[in-house]
Amino acid sequence: MSKYNLNWQTTDEQLLDALLLATGGEGGATLQDVLLMIDALDGDVLALQDLEQGLEKLVSVGFVLVQKNKLALTEQFLANYEEATLNSAEEAPESPLQKLLSQTSLTEAGIQQARNETLKKYKLKSYYQQYLEQFG
Repeated sequence: MSKYNLNWQTTDEQLLDALLLATGGEGGATLQDVLLMIDALDGDVLALQDLEQGLEKLVSVGFVLVQKNKLALTEQFLANYEEATLNSAEEAPESPLQKLLSQTSLTEAGIQQARNETLKKYKLKSYYQQYLEQFG
């Protein structure tokens, strides 16, 4: 049994959707902006664990990167998303984001690398706590 969740969750899609909107598809956005966007879209506040796992997965597959204190979407993701959006007119019941995630495999090694190398320095818990204090 893997110690990581190797399945995509609804919260992962929410996180990606919020990142798309918060960044406008370019540049980066603070965690606070992303969390505010999730709240505006779904009326949800993601649990810290869902946020951590979602970011680990999205970083591990090369969709999201951390630049200084901001989260950004990669060129690879944006190109794949554009293609999925163009192809979604074919009466698919799932959204382009769902389709894209379902076609992307997660690996334990990739998630572990994202956690230990990329997200270790990103002060996720601190940013999350600041968000809760300000908007929670």
